[in-house]
Amino acid sequence: MIAASLVAALGLSGCASQQQAASTGTTGGGTSLDPKLVAAAQAEAKKLMGNQKLSGSLSVMGDNSGSEAALLQAFYKPFTDATGVQVNFTGSGDNLNVVQSRVAANNPPDLVTTAPGVMQQYSATHKLLDLSSFMGEELANNFTPSVNQTASIGTSIYGVYQGFNNMELWYDPQTYSGPKAGSSWQDVQNWTEQQGKQGKTAWCNAQGGGTSNGYPGELFIEALFAKKYGPDLTEQWGAGKLPWTSPQVKDAFQMFGAIAAHDSYVNGGVQGSLSQNTGTGSNGLVAEPPTCQAVIWGSWTGGLITGSAPGVQPGKNLASMQIPASNPQYANSETYSAEVTYAFKDSPETRVFLQYLASDQAQALLASANHWPVANKNVPASIYSDPTLQNIAKTYFAPGVRLAPGPALLAKTAVVTGAAKGVVSYLENPAGLDSVLQNIQNLQNGQ
Repeated sequence: MIAASLVAALGLSGCASQQQAASTGTTGGGTSLDPKLVAAAQAEAKKLMGNQKLSGSLSVMGDNSGSEAALLQAFYKPFTDATGVQVNFTGSGDNLNVVQSRVAANNPPDLVTTAPGVMQQYSATHKLLDLSSFMGEELANNFTPSVNQTASIGTSIYGVYQGFNNMELWYDPQTYSGPKAGSSWQDVQNWTEQQGKQGKTAWCNAQGGGTSNGYPGELFIEALFAKKYGPDLTEQWGAGKLPWTSPQVKDAFQMFGAIAAHDSYVNGGVQGSLSQNTGTGSNGLVAEPPTCQAVIWGSWTGGLITGSAPGVQPGKNLASMQIPASNPQYANSETYSAEVTYAFKDSPETRVFLQYLASDQAQALLASANHWPVANKNVPASIYSDPTLQNIAKTYFAPGVRLAPGPALLAKTAVVTGAAKGVVSYLENPAGLDSVLQNIQNLQNGQ
């Protein structure tokens, strides 16, 4: 099997905890990664370069900043060391608007990391680099058809996924008193109300992300929608075929509001949740004493918490599970928030860089940082030392699991940002939901 071959090729024992105990090397930005994996990624980049002479630099723009930007810079450094091409990464929570401004000024960066729907939006006005023309076989071997499909425009693939994050319910096994895996969402709602009556705050629900305020709520709503209405209708909604004013979308917002719009259910109350930073807003799970018991957020949550809260031991006082479903038929419908890296400018340097991103060796290196899962199907779950990430990685491609791409993945920039702002407006005034949904639909219609 390819996964087993990768483990053998990298000299891994199959036990990530042993791998982590080995000496580590700092590869850039203060992030330490396993030297064997760094060397393997560097060798792969050199192999991909072949006899070409590469030089200069590449500009890359994405969402990640702070420690996450440092991680990406460490991930890119083996490519630079092998090829001599400097990767200049700029991360910002306002990435969508910054990129849109650059594109409008006809000065896009060489490469951009955004949701696939934004990529499709730009393909209508700019010639993006068709990856199928030079690395189609590699993409087919390294990613599942459903993953490649969302990175495609028509019949050609244009983007490469780096991380691939689904939405999970996060909790501390030592303090969590709520429903366990296999329960229904109604069980979760009942528990939330019971905790509120006892004066206990069930949820952390940080919505603060600069100009992206409300984006976590948007993802929360999409997860609830998929677990009630299924992956097909979720994709229709994402593609603009199911209106935001539909009864199903309104219902999902109200399910979210049944928790998030109640002061006694969320840490800091509703107004407090709107201003809490998403990078640290889940730390209440492991605080002493805890300020909440549950969080709905992406697979990166564990990395954010362990990176900013001392004494966290994944599997002991931090864990995650699939979000309980309203409809048992859709218990294995998984929404995800993932971004593709694609190129506005074609060059030998760009092509080798994108091949590097998709390679088994580079994706294994990124996975080993234990911050988020990767989409490359050849990277074994054992590469993660974090047991929560091992379980999440297994969930993605398990038999019977249906990935459900929604608006956050498929919609254009105006709709994604408008939906996030709509979440904030809804939490500030739940009675105005119909107006909020109509405003988002107007953006979908280009009004």
